[in-house]
Parts: sequence; C-alpha cells; structure tokens
Amino acid sequence: MNLIHAYNLEKHYYIENPMTLERKRIDVINDVSFQINKNESVAIMGKSGCGKTTLLKMLGGILFPTSGEIRYKGEILSGYNNEQLEIYRRTQIGFVFQDYKLLENMTIKENMILPCILDHQDIEKALERVETMAEMLQIGDRIDHYPCELSGGEKQRAAIGRALINFPSLLLADEPTGNLDTQTSKIVMDLLINIQKELKISMVLVTHDKEIADCCDRIVSIMDGKTY
Repeated sequence: MNLIHAYNLEKHYYIENPMTLERKRIDVINDVSFQINKNESVAIMGKSGCGKTTLLKMLGGILFPTSGEIRYKGEILSGYNNEQLEIYRRTQIGFVFQDYKLLENMTIKENMILPCILDHQDIEKALERVETMAEMLQIGDRIDHYPCELSGGEKQRAAIGRALINFPSLLLADEPTGNLDTQTSKIVMDLLINIQKELKISMVLVTHDKEIADCCDRIVSIMDGKTY
C-alpha cells in the first residue's frame, strides 16, 4: 500500500542579477513521479546538485513543488494549512541530517526526548522510550553525555534515535553517513535498516554512495532533476 505518491513534481527558482535585474530560471526538479510503499526503504541516488535534498524537503512538507503534487496517505500535502503541516512534520515525519543537528548544550537524552516535550507527551513514558531507543542503537551508556563527547557514529545514532522517538510513519535521511568513515558508515546503516524494519516504518534515504543505496529495498536515481 502506498504511503507517499509523488505526481509530476517540478521545482524551480528565479535568480535575479543585481546589476541587470534580469531574472534567470533555475530548474531543480523536472517532472518527477514515484511512490513509497509502507514499510519500504528507498534510496534516492544521484550526484551533488541533482535535486535530491530538494525532493526530500518536499516530501517532508518543508518545501512545496512549483507544480505537481505529493499525496500522503491519499491527502495532498499542499492542501494542508500551517497547523496541519506542523503536525505532519512533528508526528508523521522523522528527519536525519548529515551534520546531526544535535543541540550541543543538551545531553543525548535531552536531545532525544525533545520531540516528545514539544508534543506535550508524558515525560516518564517518553524517558522510557528514550532509554529503549538508545539501547536499540547501542548508545545506552552514552545518553548522559554531551554531543561533543561522542564520536561521529555515536552522534548519528543519537540523531536517528531523536528522529524515531515519536515512531513516525516516514523517516527522511539526508546523506546520513556523509560525515562518517567507511567502517562507521556500515555500522550506522546496518542499525538504521534493522530498526526501520523492526519499527515497520518507511524510509527515504538520499545518498551519492552506491554501497549505501544498496542497503535499501529499492533505488530511485536522479539526474538533472529527473528520475531514472
């Protein structure tokens, strides 16, 4: 069953020359269509600048396509009002970034529980989930440490735990191993795929690395803003 269905997506921007005031159109996404099934992991693969991150942001409701539409469980994302979009991003989507985006002045436990606090959840139950998630990601002994005290791989596992703490339907991962060495990348990807299967969620992972993409169920390639 489809979780996400993208139809004929296009995204372009206009850049204005400050001297001549001439506007130039930049096409980032050009007529892209695909679907993401429930419990499926899909790698979006392509070179830097091909539109992968823009596509991920559109799936997450951060950007809207210039034309075309994205349906989540049959509903058109661009039809959501601001409150509905906020709920969608907070409860249905988990984001993982290349540079972790952990808050340096908070412990790993505090970073991971933050989405639960923002959602006004019961703190005691949320803390139990944090501890369980940290054990699953093999950082149970690191949750009282600060990000600066962790390795890159440990930081990314903490970021994955934060993204999954509210059990979203869809995990969006933007080059999640981009800052990691080969061995650490494999460890993180193995954990990521295992926990994605265990939690029975869908995942879209952006990468330029074929070995990382091969960890997913399916690969969608993008070149010059088009899927192949």
